[in-house]
Amino acid sequence: MTTAYIGSIEGDGLTVAAADPETGALTAVGSAPAREPSFLAFSADRRTLYAVVEAAEGAVTELDISDPANPSIRRTFPTGQSGPTHLCVHGEHLAVAHYGDGTVTLHELATGERTDVLRHEADEPHAHQVVSQDGWLVAVDLGADAVFTHRVDGGKLVQHARCDLPAGTGPRHIAFQDSALQGGRAYLLGEYVPGVTRLHWRDGALTPVGHDLVTAPGAPETFPAEIVLADNHIYTTNRGENVVARLTLDGRLDQSVPTGGDWPRHCAIDPTGRWLYVANQRSNTVTWLPRDPATGVLGDAAGSLAVRGACAVEFA
Repeated sequence: MTTAYIGSIEGDGLTVAAADPETGALTAVGSAPAREPSFLAFSADRRTLYAVVEAAEGAVTELDISDPANPSIRRTFPTGQSGPTHLCVHGEHLAVAHYGDGTVTLHELATGERTDVLRHEADEPHAHQVVSQDGWLVAVDLGADAVFTHRVDGGKLVQHARCDLPAGTGPRHIAFQDSALQGGRAYLLGEYVPGVTRLHWRDGALTPVGHDLVTAPGAPETFPAEIVLADNHIYTTNRGENVVARLTLDGRLDQSVPTGGDWPRHCAIDPTGRWLYVANQRSNTVTWLPRDPATGVLGDAAGSLAVRGACAVEFA
């Protein structure tokens, strides 16, 4: 069995589940009273789990997961900003993106103390995601229609590069291909224009090279939420259409599979590569879809676990 952590919004805190690698089935085995843990991130040694507190008075909950099946809250510390939706560990710091007021905060891992706060230059910034990549801190801002790259210098955020997208794209989440310090590829998911922008990544700067839709002709209004790369395939969760889309790395849409739930948010592939799990916020479920690691092909949803307000899934 593998331990899975399920975050929620307007739900019942953090749910701990056991995942059967043979059947994909999830079984709830515990919980932790973390408040509004809508996104999760691990420490480098994977013995600590960080969860945003997605509330007007933003905060982070730090949990001890040295015993993966029995997480315990160590502390909760404020971010000082509103509506955090994403976070990541970046060296000796924790970075937090705030959708509510469009800021990124930086905190010392050891103390939780905030060392910097940055608001991106835009009329209505909405920082949606932060990613640590190749020594850079990358921030996706939906309201600015841009992706920013920062370096961290003495606990301060220093902007290095800005990649602008067409107005109205609504960039939400980015995924990088294998780490490549001297160059590589990244894939940026748009929420308002439901597609993936392919980007070139070099020396901390992103350059768009193509854009591909994640919806088939005739699909209902769709608001993509999450993007995952695995084995030369791109997977996106599409809210409204309520499917997982599978694309090739060159942007060809190969498959759209119903998630078995309503309003899919985050998705994750289990350590075996044989199952894809989807947190369906409005149907209050986490569903699992079989996946062929050799071809990337997904099957129909094989089951579900009831989790109120489910919106994130991570594996220990």
